Amino acid sequence: MDGAGPRGSLPAASSVLAVCAHPDDESFGLGAVLRHFVDDGAEVAMLCFTHGEASSLGGSDHRLAEIRRAELDGAAAALGIGRIQLLNRPDGSLAEEPLEDLAGEVAATVDEVSADLLLVFDEGGITGHPDHRRATEAALAGAPTLPVLAWSLPLDVAGALNAEFGATFLGRDEPEIDVVVRVDRTHQRQAIACHTSQSSDNPVLWRRLELLGDEEALRWLRSPASRGRPGVDPVSDSLPVSRDESHSSLAEEWDRRYASSPRVFRAEPDESLVELASPLPPASAVDLGAGEGRNSLWLARRGWNVVAVDASVVALNRLSDAAEIEGLSITTAADDLVSYLAEARVAGTHFDLVVVAYVHPDASGRAELLSAAAHSLSAGGHLFVVGHHVSSLGVTGPPDPARLYTEDDLRGIPGLDVLRLEQRRGKSDVSEPGTDVVLWARRGAADGGKPSSTATHAP
Repeated sequence: MDGAGPRGSLPAASSVLAVCAHPDDESFGLGAVLRHFVDDGAEVAMLCFTHGEASSLGGSDHRLAEIRRAELDGAAAALGIGRIQLLNRPDGSLAEEPLEDLAGEVAATVDEVSADLLLVFDEGGITGHPDHRRATEAALAGAPTLPVLAWSLPLDVAGALNAEFGATFLGRDEPEIDVVVRVDRTHQRQAIACHTSQSSDNPVLWRRLELLGDEEALRWLRSPASRGRPGVDPVSDSLPVSRDESHSSLAEEWDRRYASSPRVFRAEPDESLVELASPLPPASAVDLGAGEGRNSLWLARRGWNVVAVDASVVALNRLSDAAEIEGLSITTAADDLVSYLAEARVAGTHFDLVVVAYVHPDASGRAELLSAAAHSLSAGGHLFVVGHHVSSLGVTGPPDPARLYTEDDLRGIPGLDVLRLEQRRGKSDVSEPGTDVVLWARRGAADGGKPSSTATHAP
């Protein structure tokens, strides 16, 4: 491989989660890079979907799954991996497992270790292995707001291995590679030696390490600058419409709407929020899609430290004026909601209360937003969601039924315990009565959320 040059540094990370299909993937493939992160001061954890029980290299020992678990423990110690989450998904048929289930396991582990970066195999699985490819797909789907870095092979190395061994390695040309980093393979080789069942007769592995020398190639599947954007193809990261463009268009639309009237939505706080949040001690809160600030103002009056996030500068200015009149302090951020939460998470900021009131993206945007909201909660923090029910179509809310809520849309958010989920008939966010859906959920204290880092300014 060529010299590392200007791309020779790993990205800064405090907690790295490697998502793999099999025991030994962390050593044979990611080992040198994982150890580099450890040496740089990062905490490193691993999520492995299978026990690798179907490997043809382990012979016919019926205890292969048990053997490989023990080998993984030794390899993790050699690499400095602090935590292993080893699951019992079927080896050899991971691609047949529901992606949403695998993604949920990724999301839960991300929360448990407070990961701020994921490390995976390249989306081709390096050799095209369906299990490797599925693990990477699950990582991308399970952590939509986190950057994802993929271990890759240079095209010349892949070509040499394919020619010598009749293998199916998938290589990357120079322009496709984002980072080339120098590595020390001492700990990787120690970890490989722990996987005796898989490494004792593996000439392809040793030849690959020889060809790579002291360098590894990596590419961004989701870069820090692009994480969580709607419309992103998680494989190519190409954008038909960027989040910046989408946010700008949305901001212009809402600015026009707010500017057209001195008051667009009713001034009273949401009655369910008042009921559910009143018993909580004031702490840190973020109001997503805050608009003119009826919920932010109520929380601030009760002593909460509030960040109000909205696309519309006109609405936020109206909110700030109202806060100033009352002598309240509310931080405002004119930003895309998912982008704001992603930046807050990278900055180490978590919230004790997240409010999502009458925010109506499409189905994929809704799932992305709710996942990001759940990830931003501190341990024991609460998520409040209210939105127009699909039965309100034509009465109130957006005219697209796909943007309206059902109870099922709010079930099963990873890492959260549902405390209340119900339909509600009432004033809604406007004067016309309508039917809404209300969710009140809590992140468990043992689910990996950090204690809140009070947000006093927009990250």
